[in-house]
Amino acid sequence: MTKGYWVVTGNIHTPLGMVPYINKFMAWLPTVGARLLIRDLQGDIREGSPGSVNIIVEFDSKEKAVTAYESTEYQELINLRLQHSDLSLTITEELIN
Repeated sequence: MTKGYWVVTGNIHTPLGMVPYINKFMAWLPTVGARLLIRDLQGDIREGSPGSVNIIVEFDSKEKAVTAYESTEYQELINLRLQHSDLSLTITEELIN
């Protein structure tokens, strides 16, 4: 089965305001079988304008990534970060050759 990923890019406007979200998010990840692969808050942008934040979260499958996103728990977490950030989140899956 191919792995699923959340690919998150954007900007954080008020870093201290993100602390409650980050703490709860990091505690929540293992409960859905996910792990943080990349967290770069000062990305070296060479093309385009995705923002300085780059985060990749790995799940056992794309379906699990979708289920985690749609969960009540994560939907509540989103509200903790909305006023402090402008982030885009894409759900995708790994390439198997």
